[in-house]
Amino acid sequence: MITLEEIYKEDPTQRIIDEGAGWGAEQMLKAGVPIFYRNEKYPETLKGDLFVKEYPNGAKFLVRKELTTDHRLLEEIIKQLN
Repeated sequence: MITLEEIYKEDPTQRIIDEGAGWGAEQMLKAGVPIFYRNEKYPETLKGDLFVKEYPNGAKFLVRKELTTDHRLLEEIIKQLN
């Protein structure tokens, strides 16, 4: 599996994009809005329909997100991560 450092070495602009996304995520949390992301710490989130959902209070959950054929977004909590 390729690491983020390998990606950044191959494409330095990706680090800038990721850092900007990190800043945006911090702002969302400060505003009281939960965020979704993938994280190498949780390999199951690196592809497919599993994500980390983090709340402004720091609670983190592994969630499954699915878009239905009628364009509804379903979310299922799989387990608490912290």
